[in-house]
Amino acid sequence: MSLEGATDHDKLISLTQKTYQEQAIWFLNAFWEEWGEKEAELFWRYVHKCAEIDIQKHEEGNGLDEMQAHVFLERFDETLTVRALREKLRETKAIGEKERPKLVPLTHYLLFKYDADWKYVVKAPQGDNKKAIEEAQQKLEQVQEAFRQSQARSAESAEAFRQSQARAKEAADREAEAKAAEVAAKKREADAHASAEAAKAAEAAAHKSAEDAAAAEAAAQEAQKELEAALAEVKAQEDAYNAKTESLKKKSEEGG
Repeated sequence: MSLEGATDHDKLISLTQKTYQEQAIWFLNAFWEEWGEKEAELFWRYVHKCAEIDIQKHEEGNGLDEMQAHVFLERFDETLTVRALREKLRETKAIGEKERPKLVPLTHYLLFKYDADWKYVVKAPQGDNKKAIEEAQQKLEQVQEAFRQSQARSAESAEAFRQSQARAKEAADREAEAKAAEVAAKKREADAHASAEAAKAAEAAAHKSAEDAAAAEAAAQEAQKELEAALAEVKAQEDAYNAKTESLKKKSEEGG
């Protein structure tokens, strides 16, 4: 099996136009005996992650745009940028100086990651490693399924915990509301008691005021009586004086 193209660069372009999976298989076959076999699971993680991030073509895609490529690099804790990756590939002539590719194919990342000779890669023989590659892919899929199940269980536990927290908060809120209602009831009771005491005090004050008014009225009536008695006595004395004066005057006139 060989790549289409008259030159090595044409062959590289042909390789980068293959799907993510086909690019990974080609690269693994090129270095199978050296390190490809032990890296197979990681390669399938690369393939699945590219398909996941490539929201337009998914598994049928061959390259990520720059934003997607940065996401891919972050997912694998890579500190390099797309620009640095392309500068490295330009140094090795894998990308021409004037080339401005819109996508980052998986092959470009693998060339950078493994510091591979791109001319060797495009001409590398493709051995019969299909079975081993399929086993590696199957193993990775099993791991991913276990991981998904673990995530599902974690999500269920998180939801159960959230519901438990919600119920606890509701109970706490109800308890707080009950305590607030109890405090409000006690305050109303205290206010009612204070109002009753104030009413009693006002009633007592009014009663005392009435008693004081009655006493004042009685004293005034007594004083009026005393005044009238004094006036009567004065008038009686005046009448007696006038009568005596009249009697003396009459005797004097009669010669007597």
